[in-house]
Amino acid sequence: MSIKESRPHRADQNTVQRRPRLIVRPKRYEDVAAILAKPKSFPSPVRAVGADYSQTRCATSDAGTSMHTGALDRILEFESASVRVQAGVTMGTLVRTLAERGLELPLTPEIGNMTVGAAAVSTLPQSSYQDGLAQIASCVTELRLITPQGRQITVTERDRELMRVLRSSHGLLGVVHEVVLRVQTMRAVKIDYRAYSLAEFAARFRRIVGAPGALRFHVAPFSDRVTVERRVPDEEEAVTRSGIWQIRNSVMRNVLPAFGTSVGAVLATPGLRSAVLTGVHRALNATQGRGERGVVLHAHEWMRDLPAEAWKARHTYSLWAFPQGNFPEVLASYAAFSRAYYKQYRYRCNLVTTASRLHRDRSALFSPSYGGEMVTLEPSSPGEQGFEDFLIDFNDFASAQGGVPTFNQTRALTREHVAKAFGERARLFSALRRRTDPLNRLRNSYFAQILD
Repeated sequence: MSIKESRPHRADQNTVQRRPRLIVRPKRYEDVAAILAKPKSFPSPVRAVGADYSQTRCATSDAGTSMHTGALDRILEFESASVRVQAGVTMGTLVRTLAERGLELPLTPEIGNMTVGAAAVSTLPQSSYQDGLAQIASCVTELRLITPQGRQITVTERDRELMRVLRSSHGLLGVVHEVVLRVQTMRAVKIDYRAYSLAEFAARFRRIVGAPGALRFHVAPFSDRVTVERRVPDEEEAVTRSGIWQIRNSVMRNVLPAFGTSVGAVLATPGLRSAVLTGVHRALNATQGRGERGVVLHAHEWMRDLPAEAWKARHTYSLWAFPQGNFPEVLASYAAFSRAYYKQYRYRCNLVTTASRLHRDRSALFSPSYGGEMVTLEPSSPGEQGFEDFLIDFNDFASAQGGVPTFNQTRALTREHVAKAFGERARLFSALRRRTDPLNRLRNSYFAQILD
């Protein structure tokens, strides 16, 4: 195990502050146990850090110990229906290694930087195909973790209720060092796109969500457009890759975030900046409508890796989930909210707002779709000035609309938002956390403010 003195505190491009006293990099799970068992040598709070891509301060360890798990990076065992990995393996590495063996996870995230350990104990919602499987943690069948007192325990699906709690515990009940995930035979997926006006989308919404497939929506409120992306398993396995799709994918990954940053920096006049952004979003929608129908891919081909340093990603977002039945009304209200906010403050998000349909998933205590089918809204930004202020008002809007946040992806979250969304589940978890970790070995100031 290597230990480094803390660096001067800094903020990444998401303005998340980092102020650890110590930075440690365990090489074995025994090192994790030794760190947690020695509070005098390794001050509290101890927070495990994977790729450090959370949108909130959930992994910060102010004046404490930041435990980077990147050296725990081995894929330990392949089975026909499962894979065992160490917590520091990134999702991108795991997904691509599985693909080489003709396997895949039941859900594949869009971004590969997140580590398996982080995904196993946090709510990472994904556009889903079926009930019971709407976040990566739902694929977890076994966890090996170190308790706040430095003791190793193993939890499997036989411990159903404990596993439900751990899948969204965010490292507050123990530090995960090994994970077993469910896998399946790799299958091709057909991706179709269709664009609607907001009014057309609302009129056809029941038919859209009633058809099979995983759904993502790309919302441009200032252009009055919603592009529906549907992913359906392709039984014919006829894999084709559209050249236009590849160009669009590159735009979404690299060009658009950089463009959004440049627009915010170069075009100081809000009206001109807004007109340019609206034109770009309309052009992107047109490209989707003409060139991306009937594209067939495997899941690992749509995963992307962001730059190794988070501040270079030029992409930040905030996520809320809303009941599916009310989503057309929520979307219309969001468009009106965005326009009213721009009129008053001359600010609009530089990137398209994305959304995902989530099937009901009760496998994690804080699952966004614990109570039923939901649809997310994810305003996005390359980190330009004004986004953080926008989110303060957006969060109040989302909470008033019955939205459900996540602890690692919903920025500017407050205790009131958490209490309204989770109610008794939040109280029960807080009580369990206090019993499990009475000395607050793993609790940082972020969770103290929103949960305890």
